[in-house]
Amino acid sequence: MDETEIIEKQKTLAEKITDADMVLVGIGEEFNENFEDIHQFPNLMSALEEVDIDETLEWTIPFLEHRFLIEHQEGRLEEAYRKLYELVKDKNYFVITTCIDENIRKAPFDSERVVEPCGNYQMLQCSEKCCNTLYSSKDFSDLVHQAILDKVGLDSLEVPKCPVCGKPLVYSNILCEQNYVEEGYQKQWENYTKWLQRTLNQKLCILELGVELNLPNIIRWPFEKVAFYNQKASFFRINDSLYQMTEELSGKGISIAMNAVDFLRTYTLSDRTGTEGLS
Repeated sequence: MDETEIIEKQKTLAEKITDADMVLVGIGEEFNENFEDIHQFPNLMSALEEVDIDETLEWTIPFLEHRFLIEHQEGRLEEAYRKLYELVKDKNYFVITTCIDENIRKAPFDSERVVEPCGNYQMLQCSEKCCNTLYSSKDFSDLVHQAILDKVGLDSLEVPKCPVCGKPLVYSNILCEQNYVEEGYQKQWENYTKWLQRTLNQKLCILELGVELNLPNIIRWPFEKVAFYNQKASFFRINDSLYQMTEELSGKGISIAMNAVDFLRTYTLSDRTGTEGLS
């Protein structure tokens, strides 16, 4: 897409969002953190070098990634989330994301309007799922941070253990595969489904950002269904490669063949008005 076409698409999106009663946002794989900026943090790089030397320390890698996510506040993803927030902040919106990196929390979205069904780094769970109990990851994350700052070595840390069965604790997200404890997001998922039920006869703007086909049953297919049944819906699918719109949605859907992160980062429109409050 050339610059003129991008600007026109952005104008159309802004107009549809302004006119909408409700805005549904889905965030997918193009927003996944790739940790390419970790070289900006010498302490974390030194810790990773320890892991390279001692394979028994590989269990610390997710905890080092979490430290990066906490400390890294400025990057292309963070910029894109801030632009997205500016687009929807005055509207009755809801965001569903398959990303587990928590970068969405670096923009001031209302936490009651966001659901993360794939989990994140906020909580720990038993790696063997002996129970469905979740534990805050903050205390152990702070221990990792202090060990790095004090340069005492990662081997000074002990693997966090489940207080029930003694097996290692791990972050509660889909990387646990079949052992993932889903209770952590289910209350917010219920709020999302209730909100979604109220969109049927409303002017709904659907914004699908960088969603691919790894988990199509969470965003891609349900969004298509919502758009199909809502006669007042408009649907934007923004993706570098999987931007094609289904034939059933050709009349109300707009395909944008561009990386969704970059599309938002180039967004410069302002002075929009909207409505506030969950209904």
